[in-house]
Amino acid sequence: MKPKFIPILILAAASCLASAQEHQPTDADFFAEALNQTPTPQSLSALHEQLAGEPHIAGTPGDQRTIERIAALFESYGLVVRRQPIWAYLSYPVSAGVQVLPGRGEPIELSIAEPPVEGDPHTAHPDLTFGWNGYAGTGDVTGQVVYANFARIEDFQALADAGVDCRGKIVIARYGGNYRGFKVRFAEQAGAVGLIIYTDPADSGYVRGLPYPQGGWAGPHSIQRGSITTLDYPGDPLTPFVPAVEDAVRLDPEEVALPHIPVQPMGWQSAHEILSRMEGQPAPRSWQGGLPTTYRIQGGPDLRVRLKVEQQRRIVRTENVIAEIRGSTWPDEIILAGCHHDAWGFGAADPLAGLICLIESARSFGALAQEGWVPARTIRFAAWAAEEHGIIGSTEYVEQFSEELTQSAVAYINLDMAAMGPYFGAAGEPSLAPAVSAAARTVPQAREPGRSVFQHWAGDMPASDPKVMSLSELGGGSDHIGFNAHLCIPSAGFHAGGSEGTSYHSNYDTVAWYRKVVGDDYEPALMITRMTNAAITQLAQPAILPLDPSRYAQAVRNYVDQIADITSASPAFGPNRPIALDRVATSAELFRLHAEPIVRRLAAADDLDPQRAAAINACLMQIERAWCDVGFETGRSWYRSGFTAPDQSSGYAAWMLPALRHAVSLDDPDLLDERANACERFFARATELIEHAGRLLP
Repeated sequence: MKPKFIPILILAAASCLASAQEHQPTDADFFAEALNQTPTPQSLSALHEQLAGEPHIAGTPGDQRTIERIAALFESYGLVVRRQPIWAYLSYPVSAGVQVLPGRGEPIELSIAEPPVEGDPHTAHPDLTFGWNGYAGTGDVTGQVVYANFARIEDFQALADAGVDCRGKIVIARYGGNYRGFKVRFAEQAGAVGLIIYTDPADSGYVRGLPYPQGGWAGPHSIQRGSITTLDYPGDPLTPFVPAVEDAVRLDPEEVALPHIPVQPMGWQSAHEILSRMEGQPAPRSWQGGLPTTYRIQGGPDLRVRLKVEQQRRIVRTENVIAEIRGSTWPDEIILAGCHHDAWGFGAADPLAGLICLIESARSFGALAQEGWVPARTIRFAAWAAEEHGIIGSTEYVEQFSEELTQSAVAYINLDMAAMGPYFGAAGEPSLAPAVSAAARTVPQAREPGRSVFQHWAGDMPASDPKVMSLSELGGGSDHIGFNAHLCIPSAGFHAGGSEGTSYHSNYDTVAWYRKVVGDDYEPALMITRMTNAAITQLAQPAILPLDPSRYAQAVRNYVDQIADITSASPAFGPNRPIALDRVATSAELFRLHAEPIVRRLAAADDLDPQRAAAINACLMQIERAWCDVGFETGRSWYRSGFTAPDQSSGYAAWMLPALRHAVSLDDPDLLDERANACERFFARATELIEHAGRLLP
């Protein structure tokens, strides 16, 4: 340690001691406090302006310039930077148009562009695109209209039950309720020849509040872009399970289940031109949106819509940017934090409200390293490529480096769109709850300097254990899934919300929008940065990793109860709770009884030699990996984890205990029994590992 580092530690110690009444400071707390002397609102604001200065869709020149900026920033902090090139099959818009063809009169051309907003010059940037959905089919179709609410599977079932035939029709549906790609899949399955997805004012427009620029909500022309892939795997569509390197052996695009029908997003003003002319039976009351018209299921024979979409799909090059500080004591134990860098436009909120926190965290660690401090474990900061097209960059990373990550990765923290308001929340695997909670005790709540994040969080989210808060479930839709659902690396997603408005995937996602709606004080971003610093330090510094596998037991019992509620309504299972589920719950409880006292002993252990600590940590990490290694079958082979996977029909929600959920979805009691056996094998293996860890204590 260099002498000039000592004063920083003294300042950190004073800060930690000031809050000792609520939390006994640890070495990790001291280092976190030292790290948190570095980030500032001014630095975060400057990063935001630098990275949100131009549109940067994956694979475009703007994307490449963004990659260069991020790499230069990491290098300027003294971190070791590695760039992972990726050759991915992406899609880009060529042209599009939507016309209303009324029974009488001339065709009406509908707007699919977003006009500039007065006072926000970025919204007039020449590189901005009209509205489009990634991987939409190319086609020119004309048909009658069917309104399908949110275009969920239950919505199409309701249409079928009402005798509405979607074959040969153009379906119009509103955003929300599920991932947009499933709207397309279900529309295709129903026989639709095209799909229009619009932003309804009831969901994110004037019904919620004033539109931008008067307020923060979607205006009449706001258009949500986004990918519409629904493959059984994320990442590059042509290279499942293997990295998308330049000379990769690729699938034939014609054999990959990408969308075939043309799909077009639009704002609610254009959608109103269609919905207001529909003459069929009124839609159910729950399907009524916020437009000043009666929502109807069918447009009638005299109303037709022409939808024309042309896109180009091609292999393009983009890059992940990885920055590293190598650990001093356990360099082969790795903590990762990441956020994607690509956007549909400027991306001030998505992703940059998280990426600026990631980069500022890297600056914090770099500054402390220049003072002579080296973390005990290796820390990596990752800016992922092409997330918006289908979680591509992080997926290609875990596929290319799966052997190293399986052996060495301790945990992953995801910061996608993280700082969107002052109210902190976290989702993740239960074993990470103690580390996140310890971090939250040391970080001031945004805009409430007298309270810690933990105090604010505990007040808003009562928990049975006042010392450790529960983490919510990680679903799909972001870069964590390669880590937790494919490699069974415990992961957490940090987020802070509470702001009034949304610019999601629109051309209005600018710094001006962000500062108006989230605030120009950058206090939420500062809080997320400090939480990232503190959580990484909680994981990087202690001799024994602060992973608590005993917390899986209660979580599994809760999820078994939820699955039992589903089976009770299924004729295949009958009203009685399946014995297979009771077996899973019993094995979870037996594991808890074995694990909890050992976990307490591990947490209290000190003065361990590095070799003994490494052996104990290997056991803790192997318990996590056992979710992937004991023979779970979830119905989608890329999603290997027996604990979590994205929902199969919404895309964003989580399927907890997905092997059991899949068996129940098939109404197959025998399959449920078989997969319960895998759960029992997991807890048997976890018990062996935690008991071995206990025997390694002196």
